[in-house]
Amino acid sequence: MQYKPECRYIASIYPGKLPTITRYYGETPHHTGKDAKRSTPFSLVPVPRGGKPYVIQVWDSFESVLDIVGSGGLTRGQKAYMAKPVPAEDIVKDILTHWTGNLFNVPAGASPGIIEVANSTATQADIRRMEQMQTMYFEYLYTEGKRLAQEHLWKEISDTMRLAADYLGYKETWSHRDIARDSSECPFCTELIPNSALKCKFCGEKVREYPAHLAKLADVVPEKVATT
Repeated sequence: MQYKPECRYIASIYPGKLPTITRYYGETPHHTGKDAKRSTPFSLVPVPRGGKPYVIQVWDSFESVLDIVGSGGLTRGQKAYMAKPVPAEDIVKDILTHWTGNLFNVPAGASPGIIEVANSTATQADIRRMEQMQTMYFEYLYTEGKRLAQEHLWKEISDTMRLAADYLGYKETWSHRDIARDSSECPFCTELIPNSALKCKFCGEKVREYPAHLAKLADVVPEKVATT
């Protein structure tokens, strides 16, 4: 009976970029020579809210393992390898754990919208499931980001929290990537202010030295300079 490899599918509606997963198995080695290794990368394309789910195929594969039995006759230092099958089911579990597992303190049922589906096209039921779990996940992250902003813990606000706010449609100063990147906390009141600011607009304290051409004006009409 001829072996027929099994194919499984992973669907995603996640709007952010996730790291590519590389595993050392595949149908054939990608290189030649004694150090050749099988290698297969798995990656997802970000999907905007309401966009069509992105689906990847995962096939049964093979990994190269040491062949202890067949190593006889080799010269010293040489190693014999043999192909060991890796079921698609195991690969899918590994990938999903990497992309959606190990989420600390996240509510039950909440995770990025990435699941295994039965076919190459996600059903409406699949999409609803992904949207529900992802919305729960992003609502949790948004709430955490908002709490950190209220406590002025700007450095602890992650890009994933900003992504969550954007996905849910919330427009916050702390969630805007460009503003957050070009801002820092006031050393006096810890509010978020532009890196180019000379005075804090919240507490009025001077946070940087005035340039020479403004320093003279500040001595004469400091209030006018402070409001420009």
